[in-house]
Amino acid sequence: MIEIRRFLRDETNELHRELDAIVGGFSNRAEYARFLQGTFCHRAPVEAALLGWAAQPSSRWPRKLVPELKADLAGLSIPLPMTEPFHLSNDMAAFLGAAYVLEGSALGARVLVKGVEGLGFGPQFGARYLSAQAASLDSWRELLAALEGLDRQGWGAAAQSARAVFLHAIQAFRSEVLSPA
Repeated sequence: MIEIRRFLRDETNELHRELDAIVGGFSNRAEYARFLQGTFCHRAPVEAALLGWAAQPSSRWPRKLVPELKADLAGLSIPLPMTEPFHLSNDMAAFLGAAYVLEGSALGARVLVKGVEGLGFGPQFGARYLSAQAASLDSWRELLAALEGLDRQGWGAAAQSARAVFLHAIQAFRSEVLSPA
């Protein structure tokens, strides 16, 4: 498991750092609103693509978090931004590579959720999405176990899919349709 995880981390490291730099932290409500919009632009189409994949190995991946994200946007009177579709290859390695990025974001959510507490947001209002995402790492651990089952030939396809998800996220956060921070 450590080998495939290290491989995927190495293959996506540069894109992951770029996304982290774009997302940053939240020192005010406008920055957080922009984060929620960018997350919606990214998460909604990728989650839909994963949920629509016919040979899905587990109903746990991806965790269905778009409803919490929509509730946060509505609660803060932020309109839903337009989204660009995400296309997923029809094979297990691509599915697992894309899920690796979405489920792995729970690790970062554990840090981000603490940042929004200072803005007055929590699991009941404004930070339902981050709170739900950060609540458990069980899905992440199960995904890592499933990745362990990939043969070496599938690693490249998983990495390509993971990179595509990161690129989709970067594009979403750079979108012109987001409210200025």
